[in-house]
Amino acid sequence: MIEKVGLKGATIGGAKVSQVHANFFTNIGGSRASDILKLIALVKEQVKQAYDVELEEEIVYVPYR
Repeated sequence: MIEKVGLKGATIGGAKVSQVHANFFTNIGGSRASDILKLIALVKEQVKQAYDVELEEEIVYVPYR
């Protein structure tokens, strides 16, 4: 679905949706956590609009203390 909405290779800051497998997000240099979070939100929003499917991350967020 990510690929079909045209987000394969999309970037925000140093974060990029992999061009090899759209389910992976990579750091292309200087990525900040906020870049990754914004890119995840963009992907989820676009897929929701196109397919009415809510994607869920397969990661665990660990807060910095």
